Amino acid sequence: MAQKNDERIMQLKKTIEEKRQELASKPTRFNPITNCLLVLDKVTYNLHIDSSEMLLIKLNALLISAKDLEIDTSTLMISGSSLDDWIADVKANLEVQRYKAEKKKLDMLEKQLTALLSDDKQTELQIDSLEELLKDSE
Repeated sequence: MAQKNDERIMQLKKTIEEKRQELASKPTRFNPITNCLLVLDKVTYNLHIDSSEMLLIKLNALLISAKDLEIDTSTLMISGSSLDDWIADVKANLEVQRYKAEKKKLDMLEKQLTALLSDDKQTELQIDSLEELLKDSE
């Protein structure tokens, strides 16, 4: 029975590794274009703290209104940066937040799966890991 469970666990760990590789293509750090301090309707938003989907919706509403009024959004300045730059920064920050949440979830799942492995399988994996380290050092 333990061997059957170990096989299932190893399959799940493989799935986690595939998801990690998909995550590798996503940005891991937020590199802002703006100064990250947006004043909108007399409310100050710090993108490092307040970046949310609701803020993105507010900015998108401004974008739609500006386009309807035929105003160039790349030159429409809000708090020293263009509306396009603010939208790009909020999107980028949200993407990094999603990356961190997904990575944390995958790490937690992998830790739980490793704990469920039988002692024999854990020993086997550790020996394999040590063997890889020895091969790499040659």
